Amino acid sequence: MIQVRGWGLLLMICTGLLLAYSWSRLGPEKLRHSVERYGAWSQNNPKALLEPLSEYFLKQRKLAGPGDVALPAVPADSGVKAWSLESDHTVRVELNGPEGKAVVLRYVPIVRSATGIYFDCVSAASAKTVGSVCHAEELKSEAGIAAQLEANARVIANLPAVVGASGNTLAAGTAAGSVVVVPANAADLNHCGYQCVKPQSCVTPRALACSRTVDEGNSRYLEVVATPDDVRGSNLATRAAADNACVQALGAGYRVVVASSLGGVFKLNGGSEYWVHNDVRTEANCWANSP
Repeated sequence: MIQVRGWGLLLMICTGLLLAYSWSRLGPEKLRHSVERYGAWSQNNPKALLEPLSEYFLKQRKLAGPGDVALPAVPADSGVKAWSLESDHTVRVELNGPEGKAVVLRYVPIVRSATGIYFDCVSAASAKTVGSVCHAEELKSEAGIAAQLEANARVIANLPAVVGASGNTLAAGTAAGSVVVVPANAADLNHCGYQCVKPQSCVTPRALACSRTVDEGNSRYLEVVATPDDVRGSNLATRAAADNACVQALGAGYRVVVASSLGGVFKLNGGSEYWVHNDVRTEANCWANSP
């Protein structure tokens, strides 16, 4: 009987050790799968999370904070428990992991110039654990975040002023789009082209420059005309909306003029300014780019 009890006690101890080992492995395995899922999602959707924040900076010349940009909903089976845009302009991504042990990635904006911004990833977790999705290229640890945010503030404070189409300086933080400044003789646009495209405040009403292809006999050319009414660039959310405004005002076949291919027969007023779509610098539009 004593021998049987001894074997029973040994069996209970072994079972307990096995369960403890299994539980100890469950957390790391769960995290590993989360990292793999997040890595796969990030690779398939490289711009979904951070691109809206970059676009906000390029338009507003300041970093986005809570309420400025809506982050996408956390995708199912992405390995992410939650993500959020923090008050210090960083993005916090919490991966599914062991209970009570949150594994957090921090995406930190790195601002180099008015058009130079990217996000670096740091984490308190080891590189062995999250290195496949969090490369820490610029920052080596979370300890460097504060210094980088101060460096960002200095760069933004020293950004050159945006000089508008009429030569006026736009206030810092002004959302600026692109207009074509028509020479006294509108036909001269065929000579200056993109050089005649300048920034202008998105809240300033301007007519849209719209074009359509015209076939006459053996010739084909672009006819460029303006919408009869002025439009605030900030009222157009996408390029497609700008195209639709041309259609609504002028009829089927019209689209907003593309800045890099200014040319054709211009029926615009000399000395005036008209909204165009800047395809060379898409961040220099009041609206988001779209096909």
